[in-house]
Amino acid sequence: MNSTSAASYGSVRISNYGICVCLVLTQICLITASLHAQSSPQFSRSELSYTLTPTVASSGYDGQTCWVHARAGIIPQATAENPTDAPNVVMTMQKLLLSGSDVFYELHQTVSHDLSASWSVPQPQTSMLRRRLGKVPQDAEALHVRDSLELLRAGDEVTVCDFVPRWHAHSATLLGTGQTVWYRDNHVLKERPRGVAYATFDTTSQTWNPWRVLQLPREQKFANAGAGSGQRIDLPNGDILLPIYYKRPAETQYSVTVCRCHFDGQILVFVEHGNEMTVPVDRGLAEPSLAFFQGRFFLTLRNDQQAYVCSSEDGLNFSPPEAWRFDNGELLGNYNTQQHWVAHSSGLFLVYTRRGLDNDHVFRHRAPLVMARIDPNELRVIRSSEQIVVPERGARLGNFGVTDVTPYETWITAAEWMQPEGAEVHGSNNSVHVVKIHWNQENKLLSHKNSQTSNWEAIRPYFSPPSEIVNEMGKFGSLMKFADGRMVTDTEQWGRRRSEIVQQWQNWLGNWPEIPAQIPVEVLATSTEEGFVKQKIRFSWTPNELTEAYLLIPEGTGPHPAVVTVYYEPETSIGQGKPLRDFGLQLVRRGFVVLSLGTTEATQAQTYALYYPSLENCEVAPLSMLGYAAACGWTVLANRPDVDAKRIGIVGHSFGGKWAMFAACLFDKFACAAWSDPGIVFDSSRPSINYWEPWYLGYHPPPWRKRGMISSDNPAQGLYPQLVREGHDLHELHALMAPRPFLVSGGSEDPPHRWQALNHTRAINEILGYQDRVAMTNRPAHDPTEASNAVIYDFFEYFLNGSN
Repeated sequence: MNSTSAASYGSVRISNYGICVCLVLTQICLITASLHAQSSPQFSRSELSYTLTPTVASSGYDGQTCWVHARAGIIPQATAENPTDAPNVVMTMQKLLLSGSDVFYELHQTVSHDLSASWSVPQPQTSMLRRRLGKVPQDAEALHVRDSLELLRAGDEVTVCDFVPRWHAHSATLLGTGQTVWYRDNHVLKERPRGVAYATFDTTSQTWNPWRVLQLPREQKFANAGAGSGQRIDLPNGDILLPIYYKRPAETQYSVTVCRCHFDGQILVFVEHGNEMTVPVDRGLAEPSLAFFQGRFFLTLRNDQQAYVCSSEDGLNFSPPEAWRFDNGELLGNYNTQQHWVAHSSGLFLVYTRRGLDNDHVFRHRAPLVMARIDPNELRVIRSSEQIVVPERGARLGNFGVTDVTPYETWITAAEWMQPEGAEVHGSNNSVHVVKIHWNQENKLLSHKNSQTSNWEAIRPYFSPPSEIVNEMGKFGSLMKFADGRMVTDTEQWGRRRSEIVQQWQNWLGNWPEIPAQIPVEVLATSTEEGFVKQKIRFSWTPNELTEAYLLIPEGTGPHPAVVTVYYEPETSIGQGKPLRDFGLQLVRRGFVVLSLGTTEATQAQTYALYYPSLENCEVAPLSMLGYAAACGWTVLANRPDVDAKRIGIVGHSFGGKWAMFAACLFDKFACAAWSDPGIVFDSSRPSINYWEPWYLGYHPPPWRKRGMISSDNPAQGLYPQLVREGHDLHELHALMAPRPFLVSGGSEDPPHRWQALNHTRAINEILGYQDRVAMTNRPAHDPTEASNAVIYDFFEYFLNGSN
């Protein structure tokens, strides 16, 4: 395929277009094949496909100014903010002075309540008017330039540009991000400060609130920092991954990083940033856009000579940037222009402009807009999948936006930028294009956002202690104090203190044997159930013991999230035991791979736990050895191709709750955990919180003490009395979960006052920059209930589905 015919317009349906656009599209359709007619070797017809509906929100200009930066955000339907049955779409844009260079005026908005069938007249936002720097110090403080006053003088003006609105589901807020730009005599300052600007939308007044500036670390390299035009990722816990580019004002080369920020619906707070990246080419890297797809994060980056791409496992620390290329190895041909992502659960796409499309007459080849599928493993653009999404009509289109509107519809918005003079001779007229991508499959990335919003609303109340004990720490020793008495004051010190706790508990519990990287699994039986496959399996869960367990596998190829369930025997969790303990069965029905473990033989022998290397000579505390066995179960799941190893949790009730708690705390590859009424701290007054028993923390060589409460005639033995005597408790282990989330499903053994212990871990999460990571529900009795289990399932769906 030659370069001038590489792009085609996919399955076009015309609506609300002028005659000039119709003629262009007709010509494109006549000379190229549609998406469905292509015989791409990478994708079959049964896989993801799409059609396009081009529309225009507005057109025409006065020759003096034109609309630019057209980007849309949605307010989802059936919410308190929008109780209708269709999303409200708020598109922002601003006027550009054609006789200047990047001379922008206040933000405007236009709204559609009918999925782009009609748009309101653009309304100026007075909150976005230019602000003028006065002579008093308070002005500099208010405009967030107190560290850059040497670059400014009274009368200079600032506004917000490159604004990108996006719905923040966790706070139910339409949040826009962009950057500030400074003018003197209506010209952009050459050497200037810049700030990461943001604003929220007031759904009552239907206007934008005054913009603020994100407070980055007070380092000179961040004096010129912006988030203009970029795509962000909102994590399920409400944190935001916001890519920025930055430099010292006097320098020419930009670097890029991703910031993690908290957002409470009003204020955006910087928490940390990832690795810093640039390339030694002209002005470095700029205008980063971030995407999440199949468990990985992807950044696409602008450079003066060519576009770059990199990837990450955690959204903060990225691989070295490499030039964008087609799958045949040729450079993409995009340069000095932004690119953005279209992310669908079944495919990742890039939207961009490039050379070689009979477009040499277009400024920097910034039209047409092209969309193509990405090979996420090779980080290459699949050339045969290229489609023109917005045609070229002389004007540039490189400053555009992408909006997920529904699970079956994504929009691309782009205003024809009427510079340089003469662009209109090719047919452009400052049309604001809204191209609707219709998917043939549900976009589960967006579905998960919607379902996670629902999951979060269901579990959110349980992350806050009762007001009367919100700050109470109880009798439990401070976790912030080193053994030598020093106090933890920052994240680095907590890392050292955590290592101290780990080493101390390893000394007490004994060292685990090495966990094999691969654990062979023997399938003993397979049956097909309604919506999932059940396998009975056998594998080694200690160096000298095999176990039989159950594997429940949902429909679909995955990779799926997964959960290890633990109890007295593995049958209970799969629905063959006591009611309301069938965690595995309920979770597989929700799309989780489940491994159900149990100590069947030990339960029958009333020894209950695992003893390594032998019952007579146990070198690892039995409860800790149960944790080792669960870690081997994690390994079995993690090595499966249909499981995402980063999204594996663990759950158990009562005995299983103790087991799950020790496993999750001692093995940090479990992403999250739920513990149902185990007794999360020592309490010798409760017969079920019996950590003193030999199969938990009170091991001593047989013959064992008589089972039951501690008394003078029947004292505790082994490790347990030592821990109690020295003032230690299980809140020290809880701390090892931070910042991983956990839920205590409390019953009779874990009433509300257990928050006194949990508050210690909450405090650690605050030091680490995390909120909403420790939760507890409460019920009167020990047995689980429908309501308490529902929170467990919502908890796992929220924290193990999607990008959290």
